[in-house]
Amino acid sequence: MLTHRGTLPLFTARLALRRFRPGDAEDFFGWASDPKVSEYVTWNAHASLEETENLLADWIGQYDKPDYYHWAVEGEGRMIGTISLMPKSGGSAEIGYGLGRKYWGRGYASEAAAAVRDFAFGEIGFHRLMIRHVRENPASGEVALKCGFSDEGIEREAFSDRDGRFHDILRASLLRDEWERLKAGPNTVLETERLILRAPGPGDFEGAHAYSSDPENAKYIFWGPNSPADTRRFLRLAQTEWAKKEPRQYDFVLVRKEDSQLIGGCGLSVSGSLGEIGWILGRSFQHKGYATEAARAVLGLGFQKLGLRRIRARCDARNEPSFHVMERLGMRREAAFRSARPARGEWSDEYEYAILGEEWGG
Repeated sequence: MLTHRGTLPLFTARLALRRFRPGDAEDFFGWASDPKVSEYVTWNAHASLEETENLLADWIGQYDKPDYYHWAVEGEGRMIGTISLMPKSGGSAEIGYGLGRKYWGRGYASEAAAAVRDFAFGEIGFHRLMIRHVRENPASGEVALKCGFSDEGIEREAFSDRDGRFHDILRASLLRDEWERLKAGPNTVLETERLILRAPGPGDFEGAHAYSSDPENAKYIFWGPNSPADTRRFLRLAQTEWAKKEPRQYDFVLVRKEDSQLIGGCGLSVSGSLGEIGWILGRSFQHKGYATEAARAVLGLGFQKLGLRRIRARCDARNEPSFHVMERLGMRREAAFRSARPARGEWSDEYEYAILGEEWGG
């Protein structure tokens, strides 16, 4: 049951989301007349101040409808953008937004969208929210990711631009129960003799980036070394995945008990009854048994809590410390694939190890 509230004012740390006013016309026209702003949206750049004034009058005239949600985004002392919540059938709604080009890249769109998301779920009671954007506008997709939305699908060539060219639309969505878990935070914490394994959070950037940006650490793995944007994206994706009812990826950061230092990460990806485990440590924490200790705890999660049948691990055949960890865990080398692993412009051999649930002894 939806409880429609109309366009109520919403506030964030830097923004006020409020109803439009006739006096917004000059600020609005200042950025809505920019063709770059309207490049991947359904409306054309405003041709005149009169056009902007007429549009505002139309929007303001709809505020008497209880299911009409359309806000001016006010920041830095002026109207810098717009954001709307468009109800659909079946308890769903779509969030749409636009900002003046001067205000791109400052996190304003994500901040406004998160406020509307919380209002939509917490006050109105929507079951599902979605955000759609043209493939060529990845910055809009980053807004969805930052707000906890998951990629859902592609509407092929569903958008036609003003030159008659067709573009794919990418769609992301968030369910109410995922939002609730996102707000509450993950409750799965693993503990070993020396480590706490917990879900990554926004405050983990410095520690996670220290090991993931190290070129030496990335020498034998598919990804990295990370840029700051790569690490922030990983942290956001991990939080989003943890919020799902049945995550397919369980990423943990490793925190050393003695000094609360973040020293590495360990993850388990799940597909049906099968899993794959991986780990990474900062260089100063390697060769001390931490990887084995963490991986053993994650294997226990996979077999004892998730009921997996088989968990594998793979590594570059040159990465001797990594496959020694696999052997200490009781995993067997099942295959050696020749020239199967791309890394830094070359191909290397790959080892695959695995262990079955009935072989796992904890």
